[in-house]
Amino acid sequence: MTSRNLVKRLPLAILLTPALAFASTTTDLISQLAGLFYIIVGLTLVMSLILMMGGTLAWAIRLGTFPTYRDDALTVIEYGVSTMFVLVVILGIVEFVQTHTSATLYVLSIVIAGLVLWLAVTSELFGGGAEKEEEH
Repeated sequence: MTSRNLVKRLPLAILLTPALAFASTTTDLISQLAGLFYIIVGLTLVMSLILMMGGTLAWAIRLGTFPTYRDDALTVIEYGVSTMFVLVVILGIVEFVQTHTSATLYVLSIVIAGLVLWLAVTSELFGGGAEKEEEH
């Protein structure tokens, strides 16, 4: 590795150092990130529940009015229900990550190794560089 490549990667290493220093192991770091993700997903789940209830309330209130716009309220209800379903699935994934952290790290390392291998192969195949012009 040349010194130029090392200098380019130094800011990334500096940014990652505090996270690795405060976590005693990689497992603790993954568990902390999963816990933060739990909070974000929980808040989003509450917001989707409010969205669904608001759509239901709008649908009920607009009964018998002209124009009713009840189809718009049904669309809002559909968005709320689909968001809640996706968030429940994400919460299940987060629970799996927190319970089986070592297995998750194993699978994640295989995925990252595959992506790195794919990137190396495709960059070698398609990034051959410009051809040199011949000087006469």
